Amino acid sequence: MITTVLGKNIHYQIIDSKLIGEGKPLLVFLHEGLGSIPQWKDFPRKLSDKLQLPALVYERIGYGQSDYWLGNISDKFLHFEALIMLPELLQSLRIDNKIIIFGHSDGGTIGLIQCSQPMPQLLGAIIEAPHVIFEQHSINGIAKARTMLNKKELIRVMDRYHNERAAKLIDDWTSYWLNADPKVWEVGDELKKINIPLLLIQGDNDEFGTYKQIDIIANEVNSNIVEIAKLLDCGHIPHLQQMDKVLELTDDFIKNL
Repeated sequence: MITTVLGKNIHYQIIDSKLIGEGKPLLVFLHEGLGSIPQWKDFPRKLSDKLQLPALVYERIGYGQSDYWLGNISDKFLHFEALIMLPELLQSLRIDNKIIIFGHSDGGTIGLIQCSQPMPQLLGAIIEAPHVIFEQHSINGIAKARTMLNKKELIRVMDRYHNERAAKLIDDWTSYWLNADPKVWEVGDELKKINIPLLLIQGDNDEFGTYKQIDIIANEVNSNIVEIAKLLDCGHIPHLQQMDKVLELTDDFIKNL
């Protein structure tokens, strides 16, 4: 389905919409930096079924079937998504239920920024493989991701997810991060403002970040509830690479809310 938010067409899906009408809290999924709705695979559905909660999965500007960026990616695009687009999207969909964020990678950073200036209905957030500082490890991972531009078969596969714009997305996204000024986007100041309950998840073999990312978050936030899960033998996508474990962790965290 498509809704218009601030003049942009945003592609979204709602899982178990009847539960929204019953007043249940809504799971809001924020995808990774090269992500889309189908790239979540069946994880949102499985988490929704396990918790018996409705879910909203959508594609941000630049991704999937949503409108593309105009011009270059803005230095504050993560802040814009967190503090302007997400509240406006929920208003466009006329959703005023309590919400729980599940943010992955760039989506995890967006989730943290939203937690720093939270909507009144935000109950908590599951933050998976986020980026709050620029590590050399992260730069190396992004440089490696850029080599996907040379893999024509992979581009053809990703074109199915990103409306035949995969090469442009990879080029724009990797170029932005490889040239980004850390002082502009790092979110250390935002972390100090967070008092929302958090579950932090990171894999030990994440090619885009290390445990340092979630350690910094845990040390800086003022939340009364901060749960940390460091997963062994796991890369950048714990919700797919160790789905059962992430389902269990999320279930326990949300029950404790």
